[in-house]
Amino acid sequence: MKNLRPKFIILNKVLMILTLAGLIFISTLNLRAQQYNIAGTAVAMTTPGCYQLTNTTSQAGAVWNIFKINLNLSFDITLSLNFGNRNVIHYVPATCGADGMSFVLQPLSAGVFGAGSGVGFHGINPSVGVVMDTYVDNPTDPAYQHISISKNGDELHATTNELVPPTSAVGFPANITDGLDHLFRFTWTPSGLGNGTINVYFGTSTVLPTIPTLTYTGNLVNTIFAGDPHVYWGVSGSTGGCWNVQTVCMTTVSNFLSDTTICEGSPVGFTNNSISGLPITNYSWHFGDGDSSNLQSPTHTYTTAGTYNVTLYIMNSGGFSSTMTHSIIVNPLPNININDTSICFGDTAVLNASGATYYQWNNGLSPFAVQHVAPLTTTTYTVKGTSIHGCIKRDTSIVTVYPKPVISLTPDTSICKGDSIKLVASGAVSYLWSTTQTSSSIFVSPVINTVYLLAATDNLGCTLDTTVNVKIYTDPQISFTVIPYPAEGCAPVSVSFSDQTFPAIQTWLWNFGDGNTSTNQNPTHNYVTAGDFDVSLKVVTTDGCKGDLTIPAFVKVFDDPVAAFNTNGLQFSLSNPVVNFNSTTSSPSVNSWHWDFGDPVLTDDTSSIQNPSYIYQNQGVFPVWLFVKTIHGCSDSISLYITVVKDSLVFPNFITPNGDGLNDFLDIQNLENLLSNVLTIYNRWGKKVYQKENYIPKIDRWDGDGLADGTYYYILTYKGILKNGEYRSSLTIMR
Repeated sequence: MKNLRPKFIILNKVLMILTLAGLIFISTLNLRAQQYNIAGTAVAMTTPGCYQLTNTTSQAGAVWNIFKINLNLSFDITLSLNFGNRNVIHYVPATCGADGMSFVLQPLSAGVFGAGSGVGFHGINPSVGVVMDTYVDNPTDPAYQHISISKNGDELHATTNELVPPTSAVGFPANITDGLDHLFRFTWTPSGLGNGTINVYFGTSTVLPTIPTLTYTGNLVNTIFAGDPHVYWGVSGSTGGCWNVQTVCMTTVSNFLSDTTICEGSPVGFTNNSISGLPITNYSWHFGDGDSSNLQSPTHTYTTAGTYNVTLYIMNSGGFSSTMTHSIIVNPLPNININDTSICFGDTAVLNASGATYYQWNNGLSPFAVQHVAPLTTTTYTVKGTSIHGCIKRDTSIVTVYPKPVISLTPDTSICKGDSIKLVASGAVSYLWSTTQTSSSIFVSPVINTVYLLAATDNLGCTLDTTVNVKIYTDPQISFTVIPYPAEGCAPVSVSFSDQTFPAIQTWLWNFGDGNTSTNQNPTHNYVTAGDFDVSLKVVTTDGCKGDLTIPAFVKVFDDPVAAFNTNGLQFSLSNPVVNFNSTTSSPSVNSWHWDFGDPVLTDDTSSIQNPSYIYQNQGVFPVWLFVKTIHGCSDSISLYITVVKDSLVFPNFITPNGDGLNDFLDIQNLENLLSNVLTIYNRWGKKVYQKENYIPKIDRWDGDGLADGTYYYILTYKGILKNGEYRSSLTIMR
């Protein structure tokens, strides 16, 4: 065995390129070749199942079965190894053929290979390898080509990694670089808990020994592979400064493929992928559930999910056999379950599928477990559930669609604000109004347009949502005005009322506040008494809505004053002509007085004070007027006559009744201005010759008719305006 030399280490970049090249080549092989992956300098040969690992110096290559085997199960494979011919003149010296190959178990990858000149095993860690060394150069190497078993990529002898030391015992010749094929058989028989026995058989190109060349018993799973029983198997080879063309052929290797998705109750296809240099004459399948088959590529159905150890035993026409056991997992069908449900027409049902990983529905539904569906009629939905392992099971759900209840409901209506209306529903078993009431009929009194919602539910639980729209008629917006405006004045006041209410009004009722009413739209009313009057109007619209408006003290009627006055008399004489006027007008609100004293002689015969005085300078009868006005402009007037007379009498003492028109009768001047008088005339003897009450000179014209000229005596008794008196005088008649 050679020392490792740095110049023989293969650069990762080069190896990557070679690996990629090998992968490209693999893609052209048949299905059997596709079970193997080449790495490093390895290439596939034209013979199916045969691979060249090296062909010159400083190379390292490997071929791996791409399927991991389970060390808890037995396997048996037979390979044909060719280590080259050291006697062929391909190198100098002619006896320098190298380096060897190793059969390896490792969990790392199907792309690793032993580095340098380490018999294709060096550095693969963890691993177990059957090392077949064709170059003796290490101090611990025996002086012959040899075979041994080691672990963890350590090909050196007498180390803790060596499991079985080198030997040239049964069937392993001192020179295996003879250019011939050598049969190599590797068997593993597990004994439980990671333990087992390796038997290695090394023979000629046609014969394998019956006694193992090497045997090792130990716990590979736990002591080497850290408890993981799944490993790749393959052959790795390398060269150093010397080289040989080293090849491996899968002479008798039992192997098979199964369907990637295995589900209980579904047929599983097993494809024989065994490789044999001679025709395979016998196939024996054991499916792990008690059934078996002798077909080359059988189909088997597992009725129960679980893990099954499937074994394929093959034998070829040369009597070589191989056994391979793989564990397969039969996955359970998904416990797909979907609920049946019922809905009411127009509602949405929730279908909740469970038990699978992926779901596919009919009816074009989305691929989710939960579906929201709203069928119009009773509908069956089917879901295909696929587990994470690809197993499929179907289930169905029936969504029963019940019709909505048929509800009779009070139609949309309108009412007046403040009124109530009864909303009545029927046809269901339960009711829920938006008012939270639950009876079939309710009374409502909306103040604005309101939509009342009703959820009516029948005995199937189906609910019909419906509405009643209750509109509010427009309230009468009462307004009125008057002519004149403002409505106030002195009694009587005539007021014309003008209704300006909207909307359309059907009836009117006016109350004028003084006990009078009217049903006209625009009435006129006379207020004859004073006072503040509240005016109200009650209306009914054409929609039947009522309204009223009262305006306090809308009409104001003011008192008319009653003009009145008194004086210190009605008759006055020029001797004392001062008249005192005193207004006795009844209204306390009078604030204006105007007196007209009726004296045409003077231009200033008026006064505006309440109680004036006036001096008449001429006799006569004077009409005196008093005009009064209140603070509200109400007025009245009254008049009376003041008589002013000359009450100074002028008494004559003779008369000349001769008919000349001069002093013909007894003319006592101003006598007519007296209130009353008695005139008595006596002769000189005291005899009464004439007497007259209320003698009026210009009417009575006493001229002493029938009396002789002479001296007479008269007495005048009188009552005057201001005084009474008596006058005595003599009277001479002279004709």
